[in-house]
Amino acid sequence: MYRIEYSERAIIDLNDIYNYIYYDLVNPIVAIRFRKQIPKSISNLQIFPYMGKKISNSNLRYIYFKNYLVIYSVKNQNVEIQRIFHKRQNFKNVI
Repeated sequence: MYRIEYSERAIIDLNDIYNYIYYDLVNPIVAIRFRKQIPKSISNLQIFPYMGKKISNSNLRYIYFKNYLVIYSVKNQNVEIQRIFHKRQNFKNVI
C-alpha cells in the first residue's frame, strides 16, 4: 500500500477551497462535507496510485473529485498530492 502525503501547497489549496465554500459562498454544510469527503476519495490512491490520467511531459497525474482536480505524483511507495484546483482553472499554467 502506498503512503499519501500532501505538499504544503496542496494543504493551502484545501484550506482556500474550504474557506471559499464556507465564507464566500456562505455554505458551511457543503464546506464541511468537502473537507470530510476529499481525503476519502484521495485515499483510493493508496491502493491504485496510477489510476489517474498522466499529464503529458511530466511525472504528474490527476484525478477528479467532484469539481476539483487533484494533481499528484508517485515516487517509490509514496503518493504526493501536489495541488488541488477547480476544474475550470487552467492548472497547466500554474504547475
